Amino acid sequence: MKVFLAGGGTSGHIHPAVAIADELKKQDEKAEVLFCGTAKGLESQIIPKMGYPFKVIRAAQLPMKPSMKTVKAVREFLAGRKMCRKLIREGKPDVVIGTGGFVCSPLIAAAHKEKVPIVLHEQNAFPGRSNRMMSKYAKTVCTSFPGIEHYFSKKAKIVFTGNPIRGVFSTVDRDACREKLGLSEKNTLILAMGGSLGARTVNQAIVELAKVITDPDVRIILSVGKQRYREVVEEAKNWPKSIEVFEYISDPETYLAACDLFIGRAGAITCAEVQAVGAPSVLIPYPYAAQDHQTYNAKTFEDAKAGILLPDDQAVEKLPGIVKELLEDKERLDTMRKNARGLAIYDAASRICDEVKALAR
Repeated sequence: MKVFLAGGGTSGHIHPAVAIADELKKQDEKAEVLFCGTAKGLESQIIPKMGYPFKVIRAAQLPMKPSMKTVKAVREFLAGRKMCRKLIREGKPDVVIGTGGFVCSPLIAAAHKEKVPIVLHEQNAFPGRSNRMMSKYAKTVCTSFPGIEHYFSKKAKIVFTGNPIRGVFSTVDRDACREKLGLSEKNTLILAMGGSLGARTVNQAIVELAKVITDPDVRIILSVGKQRYREVVEEAKNWPKSIEVFEYISDPETYLAACDLFIGRAGAITCAEVQAVGAPSVLIPYPYAAQDHQTYNAKTFEDAKAGILLPDDQAVEKLPGIVKELLEDKERLDTMRKNARGLAIYDAASRICDEVKALAR
């Protein structure tokens, strides 16, 4: 079986694509996988490091409002589609997979023209423009959240598969992780993460939280992201000493499984990882995310009583009170942990691959 894959712009589109490719290779070591993406996109840095062949194509993001950039985006799309049609004719893939982002649109459109079956995967509770637009060409659309079928073309088969993440999140042991981090039964760990680029609002809210959490048995770990680490370390000189500032956490599964409460953004990958380890959470959606999709992601946690949705503009003021209330209610935290796990789908990549193989036959 030969598969072409595209998805990029952000890690939230790239890592699910890699997880799908890994699962395909796991199930069939003879499977051939080719990734397509832009030269300047994040995918051009990540995919080759994962050991997969990568072809550069042309693509550009379509502006939300018509402008001169719209003309450029259309030109890039048409040029990219032409490149992809040539790649498809030469490579003859059995199936083409798109995981969202403007990067995948030329490949999906080309696959449609060349009559190659298409599978899309959507990571968010509010689908991105590319997947919504391209769903009219897809045989199957795999979703990470239930109840979003109405956003896609009625021509496509919609399958709720979940969001594929690294397998370690499904096997990690909470007690072992707490022991690894030196946490005793009396310790409470609050883990705050702003994502790979950091989040100023999350940082500020954690500072306010640390001012009211005086219990020495409560540890607060804040991962600020590589981009803003130096700036934050300088600011942290004036912060409460209870905050442990990390530049980057290379094994988030350890800290997520060990924590008693997670505080952070509501990106699709973060949400899937929080679900997998069953971490109670306060989710602060990034307010400038496309179509405000992080708010939709966080709302699924709130609706399931697995987490709390806290708007960005209220986080600094309200987070301390919310956290104090949660820490005083262990029963509620236990319920949130159970409900978060109830949202998790541990075999998402396998489910997606089942759909891919069904079309490749």
